[in-house]
This record gives sequence, C-alpha cells and structure tokens, in this order.
Amino acid sequence: MPFLIAAVVVLAVLLLLNLLLTFGIIRKLRAGQADPYAADDLMLPTGSRMPEFEAETLDGERISAETLRNALIGFVSTTCSACKDQLPHFVEVARTHQELGRTVVTFVHGDEENARELAEPLRGLGHVVIEDADEGPTEKAFRVEGYPVFGIVDATGTLTASSISAKRLPAPAPVPVG
Repeated sequence: MPFLIAAVVVLAVLLLLNLLLTFGIIRKLRAGQADPYAADDLMLPTGSRMPEFEAETLDGERISAETLRNALIGFVSTTCSACKDQLPHFVEVARTHQELGRTVVTFVHGDEENARELAEPLRGLGHVVIEDADEGPTEKAFRVEGYPVFGIVDATGTLTASSISAKRLPAPAPVPVG
C-alpha cells in the first residue's frame, strides 16, 4: 500500500510540473506573437511610403499616391468570402473616416460585373477603383498578397497601420484644417 501512495504522489507532482511548464510555454508564445490581425505580410509593411501609381475611379476620376494622404485604404476581391464578410465593417469604418475629413479609397479586384456589385455599398464613400483580378497595377504597387486588407495612411503618405479586419484599425484622427 505505501508503494501505491508514493507512486500516486510522484505522478501528481509530475503532472503539476508538466502543467506549469505548459502554461509557461504558452505564455512565452503569446508574448512573442505580433498582432494576429496585422497585415504586414498581405501588403506593404507598416511604415512604408505609398508607392507611385495612377488609377481611374468608377466616377472617371484619376487618383495617385498623392490622393492617399490622410486616407483609409482597402483592398477587397470578388473571389474572397472574407471580403464579403468584412465589407459592412469597412463601410462603417469608412463613414467614420469620411466624417473626420479623411479620404477613403477602396480597390476592388475582380471581373467588372462582380466587382461593381461588390463595390455598390461603397458608393458615396470616397473613391472606388476596380481592377482586373489578374495582377492589376495597384495590386502590384501595394504588393497585395491576400484579401481583405485595410490600412491607414498619414499626412506624409506613410502606411501607419494595416489589418485584415477593418474594425481592428486604430481610431482615426481628424484631418487638420488649413
């Protein structure tokens, strides 16, 4: 009987030690992780200057990197189910940015018909650019590797934040007047 009690005590101590080590490893892994919603691997990394590009909006307006100062940008695709899920959140965030005087530019990649349908909720929310899904110029310029991806650009034309979730972007600051 004493042998059984000793074995149970030893096993209990070993299990507790294992549990403590497991929690320690999990804690270290979580501490070393970057923001899982950051999208530095889906587009230009945070801190990058906006690339030179030119595109035409649905309204026939020409935009360039200069347009993206103090802007919210978004890249969505017609073939992406997550884009369709994120679009209502992006529209909500875009309205907030627009109310604060910030520019909103959405790049929709896909065939013309489906892209126009996806872009419909974005009408009146800044600029909407539709590009062919087969590596359009903005997709190349911004090094877009996946969808959806959203970002905030400051007054100097530098990407200050990016995310795969529009709601996870930092709150916008009003654009200074003057």
